Amino acid sequence: MSVVGWLDRVIGWLKWPIAFLSLVFLPGVVYALGFVARDLVRRPGALVPLLVGAAAFVAIWLVMLRPKTSRHPVVTVQHELTHALFALISGHRVTGLSASLRGGGHVGYAGKGNWLIAIAPFVFPLFPLVVMVLAYWVRHPQLISGLLGFTLAWNVIGNWSSTHRHHGDHREAGSIFSFLFVTASNLLVLGLALNYATQAHSLTGHLTHVRGPTTAFFHWLVNLIAPGG
Repeated sequence: MSVVGWLDRVIGWLKWPIAFLSLVFLPGVVYALGFVARDLVRRPGALVPLLVGAAAFVAIWLVMLRPKTSRHPVVTVQHELTHALFALISGHRVTGLSASLRGGGHVGYAGKGNWLIAIAPFVFPLFPLVVMVLAYWVRHPQLISGLLGFTLAWNVIGNWSSTHRHHGDHREAGSIFSFLFVTASNLLVLGLALNYATQAHSLTGHLTHVRGPTTAFFHWLVNLIAPGG
């Protein structure tokens, strides 16, 4: 078996352990997101740049992109680039890429592939994460917040368009697994994005809020499965 084949097999073995970890982390990411939300209720003005950025992309989508089929690849290119990125990460040579709303887009790669390639756009918002990385060098909170809003709206619309026309990505990963992994990942990313965009509190503080309920829930599950163990 080739190295790529072994990588696909290992990723396949990791699928349900990752689903279990997603379940374990779910209470923690919900709690941490709730903590950020409570902070923002006290200072809603901090959300303005994020919302302006999101509204800007929605306006561009409605006025300039959606009416023109030839411009639809702009909307879903983030989705397809994420497929391609994870194909490369898992050792697959990318042979082609196309993006569209009507056709759902397509990434061609050598080999059989794996569930991680299929589900990647729904758990790894590529452009928003790039903005978060840029935040380390660009010391302009309002600009970063606006860019995060813009790219998050781009990600949601691009994935929504693909999801509602072609459910192949989720079918390939499995509905139960997709629900657990996508839900936990998106709540974590949303909490991190709100932290970056509004400076609600530190990144380490947010992860600390995730850790507490996660640890407690894990111990509860262990005691439920093996009481007294």
